[in-house]
Amino acid sequence: MINKQNDDERHIAIMSIFPTTQRLTALTKLIFGLGAVGEVVYLGLFNGFITIYYNQVLGLSNTLIGLAIMLAMIGDAVTDPIVGIVSDSWKSKHGRRHPFLFIAPIPLAIALFFIFNPPDIFLQGASGASQISLFVWLAIWTILSRGFLTLYSVPHLALGGELSKDQHQRSQLFSANTVVGYVTGASFAFVLWSYFFAGERIRESDGQLVPGHLDAAAYGPVIFLACALIIIAIWTSAMGTYKYVPQLSQPKSIGQKLSLPIFLQQILSTMKNRNYVVLIAGYFFLMLASGIYDTLIVFINTYFWELKPEQIRWLGLIGAPGAMIGALSAPALMQRFDRRPVLLGALGGAALFAQLVVNARLMGWMPANHEPELLPLLLANTAGFTLSLGLGSVAVMSMIGDLIDENELQGGHRQEGLYYSARSFFAKAAYSFGHFFAGIALDLFVRLPFDAVPGQLPDDTLMRLGIIAGPVMGASLIFSIAIYARYNLNRDRHAEIIAAINAKSVASEDPIEEKLIINT
Repeated sequence: MINKQNDDERHIAIMSIFPTTQRLTALTKLIFGLGAVGEVVYLGLFNGFITIYYNQVLGLSNTLIGLAIMLAMIGDAVTDPIVGIVSDSWKSKHGRRHPFLFIAPIPLAIALFFIFNPPDIFLQGASGASQISLFVWLAIWTILSRGFLTLYSVPHLALGGELSKDQHQRSQLFSANTVVGYVTGASFAFVLWSYFFAGERIRESDGQLVPGHLDAAAYGPVIFLACALIIIAIWTSAMGTYKYVPQLSQPKSIGQKLSLPIFLQQILSTMKNRNYVVLIAGYFFLMLASGIYDTLIVFINTYFWELKPEQIRWLGLIGAPGAMIGALSAPALMQRFDRRPVLLGALGGAALFAQLVVNARLMGWMPANHEPELLPLLLANTAGFTLSLGLGSVAVMSMIGDLIDENELQGGHRQEGLYYSARSFFAKAAYSFGHFFAGIALDLFVRLPFDAVPGQLPDDTLMRLGIIAGPVMGASLIFSIAIYARYNLNRDRHAEIIAAINAKSVASEDPIEEKLIINT
């Protein structure tokens, strides 16, 4: 009861100083969360299918696929802080964030369309010029698409950190963002596997009977659906939160122009915060594991477990309740136990469930493929994994919001865009190496052939696939947990930070604002 009273008093005190820290309605939180739909749909297609589509459907080397993705992600990592800094400094009657939310969806949808529609002239075999042409096409459009994704995702996350300065409400915003994202991802995947990729087809290239997601003709309608969802969702979120623009932080009318030295100075300035360094280092290993996992999961389901599309669809769907429970329970758990214990528990669960069933198969402890006991075990494991991810995602994003408050106290600036985008910078660099590593492993260690047919791969090939997807990937998650254990910004310290910011705000005649300005 005493803790609850203290939390309520802290919330009222913060709201009395900051006009943007009003009590946000449930509808506002849901509309903000709709912004996650565009990113989830794009990433669902890209992370879930790009490797198997280009490798098994179009015949491009996994190493070249991994290289293309790595180049795109490195470019994306560079554009993230640029967009963050520009967004922090943008001055217009539409605010700092919303112009980007309105502009980005159209070019993002166009780039996604071209990724999955290379010219027929490039599709002339698995060697020589066609490999280079396909690689260049994939790299160019992936780089562009990731850039357009950044153009909206960084301002969207920064808007979440800016809509409320109250720690609990901020957690609820990112909880809604996570819940909507996972529900959308699970529903979108369920529709793909149930309708667009359902059943088996005769593959035109070799006449083999294969699952639908190994057939090139199945992807056309999927891309059109994805492009429509991206545009509608992002614009809905932008329009639904537009009314808050007058209450959000605004930059000064006069300041320095953005330049390369200033850009580098801004990025390096985030490294002055010890807890931010811990957060970034832990996220590096987490995203390295994520890159390996996302590359291999469709190969694992297709060849390692030999699941049919009508079975794979349930893995995504069962993950939604787990993710929702994790994300929705995160604010309450963090309010009771604080950020770090919740994050460490979530990462421990993710590290366990990400590799548990694969390691068990390697040890001979899992039912054989096609046995009725197999799918329920995989579903239960998926539920535990997504619950852990939902819980951890909200914790990490909320912790960054706290660090932004700490940065404001230390330096006098609110830089949501910079901090969220700098996090993306390092995360995407690690994620790209995860993809590249997995691509090389598929070619050189697993030695997965082109036009592979489920059920016809040698046992030693499947064992090597399991080693990469199990213990190798799991080791990176264990490193992440060890690093996150060093985070030390707790609830009491955050309350002191907010109190100090309040005191400064009351004592100063001029509001705290950013120095960099870009006029529209």
